[in-house]
Amino acid sequence: MVKKLSLAVAVVAALAALLWAVRSPGALADTAGAWQAYRTGKYAPAAKELAALAETGDANAQFYLGTLYSDGKAVKRDYRKAMEWYGKAAAKGHGDAEFTLGFLYLSGAGEGAGAVPADTQLAAKWLKAAAGKGNVAAQSALATIYGEGYGVTRDSTESLRWAEAAAGRGDAAAQYEMGRLKTQSLAVESWGEAYTWFRLAEKQSYPGANESRLVVAKQLDPKTVAEAERRADMFVPRK
Repeated sequence: MVKKLSLAVAVVAALAALLWAVRSPGALADTAGAWQAYRTGKYAPAAKELAALAETGDANAQFYLGTLYSDGKAVKRDYRKAMEWYGKAAAKGHGDAEFTLGFLYLSGAGEGAGAVPADTQLAAKWLKAAAGKGNVAAQSALATIYGEGYGVTRDSTESLRWAEAAAGRGDAAAQYEMGRLKTQSLAVESWGEAYTWFRLAEKQSYPGANESRLVVAKQLDPKTVAEAERRADMFVPRK
C-alpha cells in the first residue's frame, strides 16, 4: 500500500513557505522601514514602530507585529499575542495572516500561558481563506487535512480540489497527495497518473515519493510507465 503523506512533513513544508513569505520584502508596503530595521537586528526600534503602525489599523504592520511575537526576538515570545495581531490582520483579508493563523491552529504552538492550542476547525477556516487567495502552502495543507481526515471529516473530493490547485503549481506535498488520491482508483489510467505525480514529488526529494512510485510501477506495464515518465518530464508548473 502506498505510504500516506505525513502531516508533520506537510507542516514543515508549510513552515518553510511561511518563513519565505515573512522575509520577502515585496509584501511590506508602509512597514518597509520597520521591517528592514528588524531584519538588521534593530529589534527595539522595529517593535516600537510596528506597534504604532499596527494600532492605526495597518494590516501589514499587524501581521509583522504578530511575527515579532511569534519569533520572540524583538519582544518576549507570546503566541497568544501573535495570534491576536494575526487575527486583526486576517480580519482585513490579509492573506499571509490568514495562512499563518491556519498554520498555527493546525498543530498548536508554545507552552504555558502564551500557548495556542491546536484547533483543526479554525485551521481549516483560515487555510481556506488563504487558499482562496491562491496561497499554495494553504492549498497543499488543506489537501492533506481532508485527505487524511485530520480533525475534519475525510473528504476525497475536497482533498482532490486543493491538491490539484497546489500540485499544478509545483508544490511537492500536493503532488504526493495527488499520487495517493489517484491510487484509490482501480483504473490503470489513474495509477499511471499517480506514477507521474509521485515522480514529480520525487524530483523535489519529497519523503516517501520514491518508494511510492516504485510500488505503483510494479502494477503498470512498461508502456504506461514510459508515458507517465514523459508527462513528468514535460510538466511545467502553472503561475
